[in-house]
Amino acid sequence: MPGRHVSRVRALYKRVLQLHRVLPPDLKSLGDQYVKDEFRRHKTVGSDEAQRFLQEWEGFKCLK
Repeated sequence: MPGRHVSRVRALYKRVLQLHRVLPPDLKSLGDQYVKDEFRRHKTVGSDEAQRFLQEWEGFKCLK
């Protein structure tokens, strides 16, 4: 993802993994792996796709 999104992406990533801490161990493991894979897949996308990616993730009610 482009450099200007780095701090926003890191904060979002950290927040999602923090929320997973309250899940039962099996669900936490599954959720953590999904998030890690999803963020890794979008690491090198262009600016427009990075913006969409962030908007979609930040749109989840539990992250607000």
